[in-house]
Amino acid sequence: MRNNRFYRLFRTTLTLVLGVTRYLWLMFRDRLPFWKPSQATWDKAHRRTGESIYNLATSLRGGMVKFGQIAGSRADYFPASFVEPLSGLHDQVPGRPFSELRSYVSEELGQPIDDVFSHIDEAPIAAASLAQVHRARLKNGEDVVIKIQYPEARKIFPIDLASMRRSLRVVHWLNKRIDLRSIADELSEFVAMELDFTREARSTKRARDSFAKDDRVRIPIVHHDLSTRRILVLDFLPGRRIGDTKALEEMGLCLKATAERVADIYCTMIFEHGFFHGDPHPGNMLIEADGTVGLIDFGLAKELPEGFSTGVAAMIVKSMSGDAEGSLEAARSIGFEVGGQSPQDFKALILMLMGDYGSTGVLGVLKASPLDRVPSHFAIIGRVFLLLNGLSHRLVPGERIIANSLIRSLAAVTAKNHTKTA
Repeated sequence: MRNNRFYRLFRTTLTLVLGVTRYLWLMFRDRLPFWKPSQATWDKAHRRTGESIYNLATSLRGGMVKFGQIAGSRADYFPASFVEPLSGLHDQVPGRPFSELRSYVSEELGQPIDDVFSHIDEAPIAAASLAQVHRARLKNGEDVVIKIQYPEARKIFPIDLASMRRSLRVVHWLNKRIDLRSIADELSEFVAMELDFTREARSTKRARDSFAKDDRVRIPIVHHDLSTRRILVLDFLPGRRIGDTKALEEMGLCLKATAERVADIYCTMIFEHGFFHGDPHPGNMLIEADGTVGLIDFGLAKELPEGFSTGVAAMIVKSMSGDAEGSLEAARSIGFEVGGQSPQDFKALILMLMGDYGSTGVLGVLKASPLDRVPSHFAIIGRVFLLLNGLSHRLVPGERIIANSLIRSLAAVTAKNHTKTA
C-alpha cells in the first residue's frame, strides 16, 4: 500500500490535519487569559508532532524520511522536543529484509548474486530514504557493502515533494515567521543528485583521490565493475558512528579532538579542494580507534566554481574579525544580494551560520536580515555548516568546537590567499 499514490496522499494529509488541529487549539487557548497553555503543554505538542512525522516517515519511507531528516537537523528552527523524535531518522530507519530485494539486485548486477558474493548479511546495517546498506563478502574474500536504491524511489519522490510543499505552506500560514517552503526546493535538488548512483561513485572516487596522502580521513573504494545507477558496491569501512559519543569515549577518544578533526577535514574539502561531502549528519561519519574519520555517502558531493570558496572564506573571516563592511563586499562579490541591509545585520547572519544565534535566536536574525538572493553554490555550504554546528553540540555541548576550528582554519586560508595575490 505504501507505494500507492492515493494512500500516500491520504496518510500525509491525515498527519498534517491532526498536527494543524493540535496547534490551532493551543493557539486558541493562548488568547484566553485564564487558560494559557504552559511550556510543558507546548513541548508535549511539539513532541507529538515530531513523533507523528517520524511514524509517517518510517511507514511510507521515500521523501518523508528525507523531509524528517532535514527537519530533525534544524535545531536552530525547531524546539528540542520536536527535533528529538526525528533524530532517529539519521541512522535508525527500519530496513527491509534482503530477501525482498534479492531478485532486484541480481537484475541490476546482470548476473546471479551467488556468482559475485560469497555472503550477504540479510539485515541492513543502515537504511534511509532512498536506499539501504548491507554488509557482504566478495568471492575473493574482500569485505564490502552493497548500497541498494529502493526500486520505487524514482516513482514516489515526486508524490512526496508535492505533499511536502502543501504541508510547508500550511506551516507558513500558521506562523508567518517560519517560512520553510525553500526546504522543498532544496530537497528536490538534493534528491535528483542522490538518485544517480553513478554520480555518487564518481564523487566518492574523486574525494578519495583528493585525500590519498592524508591519513586523517578514510573514504571507501568503489567497485565500479559491480556498480550501476541503482546499486553501489564499496569497501567496508570499520569504526563507530560519530553520533555514538559513549562508544567513542569507551574507545579512549577525545570528543573535542574528534570535533576539531572533522572541522579541519571539511575546511580542507571546501576551501582547498573546492569539492566536498555535502551531508555531514551523524550517520555519514565513522570514527576508528586511532581517530581516523571515515566519510561515507557522497550523494550530495558538491563542486565549487573557481574562486568561490575564497570569497566565502573572506566573507566569514571579515565578519568574525569585526570588518562588517568588508564581509558585505565579499558576499556581494560571490553573488549575494543583500539589498539595503546594514553591514551589522549581515554580520549577524554570518555569526548565526557559525553557531552564534545571539539573544534573538535564528528566527530573530532572519527576520531582521532577510536576503534578496543567496547564490546557489552557497546553499549546500550553509547546510553543511549548520549540520556541523549540530554535530559539534552533540560531541561537546555548548562549546562550538567545530565553528571555532573552522574560523581558525579559514583565517589561515584567507592569509594564504592574500599572500598569493600580494
